Amino acid sequence: MDIYHAPLQFIATFGYAMPRILGIFSIVPLLSREALPTMLRVGVSGCFAMLLMPGLAEGAAQNREVHETAFIVMREALLGTLIGFVLALPFWAVEAMGDIIDTQRGTNLSQTLNPLTGHETSPLGQLFNQAIVTFAFVTGGFLLVLSVMYDSFVLWPVFQPWPAPAAEAASVLLEQLDKLMRLMLLLGAPVIFAMLLCESGLALVSRFVPQLQVFFLAMPIKSGVAMVVLAIYAPILFDVAHSTLRETYAQALRTASEIFPAARPR
Repeated sequence: MDIYHAPLQFIATFGYAMPRILGIFSIVPLLSREALPTMLRVGVSGCFAMLLMPGLAEGAAQNREVHETAFIVMREALLGTLIGFVLALPFWAVEAMGDIIDTQRGTNLSQTLNPLTGHETSPLGQLFNQAIVTFAFVTGGFLLVLSVMYDSFVLWPVFQPWPAPAAEAASVLLEQLDKLMRLMLLLGAPVIFAMLLCESGLALVSRFVPQLQVFFLAMPIKSGVAMVVLAIYAPILFDVAHSTLRETYAQALRTASEIFPAARPR
């Protein structure tokens, strides 16, 4: 069937192809609100969805009840959100690392509302968020995200019934959150440890020289130490981030299949 000469069929097929892709790109920072406005993100997602339409045309042509169509659309959006959550973990970990470093060096008062995301962010958190997104694009991470996205349509076909969620789905999600926290602390550990040593030294100074106002000196000194350590540590940080991104992309579908078993296992 030539869907490009049948407007209603084109719209139906497009509607089945979009939810999963939008779910992924609404979560993954590469095309999230931080990177692209909503209209532009929907347009980019639509371009990727059109590549899937010839393969979905036959299934979309079948007559379905309204509740069946709604169930398929919601299921696709849920799966896209799940895959996006797994893919976004390294990005969130790097941003959280910047937030915890800012908290440790005492710049909580400088937190401002980011108009793009709608939530509070710290200077280093926003800096590392933009840095890791740029780094992922430069190193070919976006192509790997597209590969994961299109492979998911092979493992979970749009119109084929899926198995029930796995019994251990909750534990798998908790493992992903544990991975997020562990990665955040491991990435930020060198800087946090350096600031801890600096703070311990300032505590000793304040003990032996009580006339010195250590409170007013702590923030600039710890900030200076953090910036120096980050400058030295940055190559190692992005090397670890690169390997973590690659590992996450390689295991994303397997992790998602531990929550929703694949309809067509590899």
